Amino acid sequence: RALAGKAAWMSGLRRDEAPSRAGSPIIGRDLRGLVKVNPLANWTAADVDDYIERHDVPVNPLTLNGYPSIGCMPCTQPVAPGEDPRSGRWAGRDKTE
Repeated sequence: RALAGKAAWMSGLRRDEAPSRAGSPIIGRDLRGLVKVNPLANWTAADVDDYIERHDVPVNPLTLNGYPSIGCMPCTQPVAPGEDPRSGRWAGRDKTE
């Protein structure tokens, strides 16, 4: 509903987040045919951390409490040290995106 009547939208998707995102374009089309812009597609996690530090960007406190990737409340859980940062997304479900 939020994209109704829109021609394009932006996402924070990065290629290094998951094998399924490795080929993500910077500009493409989504399943609805809308233009989807992924300006951070070629950034790494280190690039994001560096930008946050250099520009004093506020971060969600959950990221400091074991939630490196935050989705919806009922299907996101903390991630143990050393686990894939996105392993807490869609926890217990046969879904990755």
